[in-house]
Amino acid sequence: MRKIVMLWMIFCLSVVTFACESNNPEVDDTTGSTEQTGGNDNGNAPSGKRSLVVYFSRAGENWQVGNVERGNTAIMVDYIKELTNVDVFEIVPEKPYPTDYMECVRYVNDVEIPQNLRPAYKGDVENLADYDNIFIGGPIWSGQPPMIIRTFIEAHQSELSGKTFIPFGTHGGSGVSSYSSLIRSYFPNAKQLESLGIAGTDIRSDASKTRVENWLKRIGLDKESTNTDYDNDMEKAREEILQYLSEWCNAMVDADTEKLGSMLADDIILRHITGQTQTKQEWLNEVASGSMDYHKIEQRDVNIQFINSETADVSFTSVITATIWGSYGTWTLHNTMRLARINGRWVRVKEDYTSGINRICSTPSTNAPEYTLGGVLTNGGKGIIIKNKRKYMRK
Repeated sequence: MRKIVMLWMIFCLSVVTFACESNNPEVDDTTGSTEQTGGNDNGNAPSGKRSLVVYFSRAGENWQVGNVERGNTAIMVDYIKELTNVDVFEIVPEKPYPTDYMECVRYVNDVEIPQNLRPAYKGDVENLADYDNIFIGGPIWSGQPPMIIRTFIEAHQSELSGKTFIPFGTHGGSGVSSYSSLIRSYFPNAKQLESLGIAGTDIRSDASKTRVENWLKRIGLDKESTNTDYDNDMEKAREEILQYLSEWCNAMVDADTEKLGSMLADDIILRHITGQTQTKQEWLNEVASGSMDYHKIEQRDVNIQFINSETADVSFTSVITATIWGSYGTWTLHNTMRLARINGRWVRVKEDYTSGINRICSTPSTNAPEYTLGGVLTNGGKGIIIKNKRKYMRK
């Protein structure tokens, strides 16, 4: 029986932790993993807006380049990542293209283009709404972007509507104007900034990196143009999250279920270390009943990892002193949570995964909280007994 009670106590305590172009296809670019850390409008990108690079690249044997471990367009993306503030999504085909150059040429010219295929890709971007500027790029194959670029655009056509586009890529002498044309065919009224194409044979040179840097400056997306707004936004978000954690701990100690409820997403399912789950309302009912009474919560080693400016994963250690179902103790818990900014405020949006629980005190210490209440507090017919200045659930 004692073991069951202790498991239930840990289950309850774990909730606290979330509290507190030539005619030949230029087979020139690389297959890798997804990361989430021409005739254009010559204006600049709006200041302070977030940018995402979406690209396809293929490694292997490349035209007039030889065998490479990282494709030409991927090298260009490396420059962009270094020179400006962007997130990156690489379009990685589920079925890799042939690494042999001529074999890939035959497949593209004889199968993919004639059959108007839409090759599938791995993973996806789930937060396109967070971005205003979308770089779209890759190689030029048989005078046009690879068909897998169409796969991505068609999968997100409604989400991409209204974005500012920046076409880019590598080529064998034809330029990358076909990327601008492709974007215009899907989004006729979209704003496009100046595109940039660099020959695959030249992309690995210092001169090409300088070209990328100058291009980003012209369109207003170099670090000098974007760093201040981006860094300020991240610092502000970090301060807001630390404030959220402080307010949460205070609300837990005060058993302020109205405040706690406003800090949780309505559809959240709380998962505890025992495997038990609770809805938001079920957990709030437990707090309101008095069966879980939190006396003191301290947070240590807070680590905030931003997925983007509106979403962050937060990990920290909590030291919790509480009376849970009549048993007093102090516990150390290591926990993680995901927060998202919704309608201008941060809320908890993902169940907790808690580990490393260590009960470090099993009996009240000499400086334990003093309860001034006497008698019995009503609790749905059960009641909470105040005895020797401690709370106990009536059985």
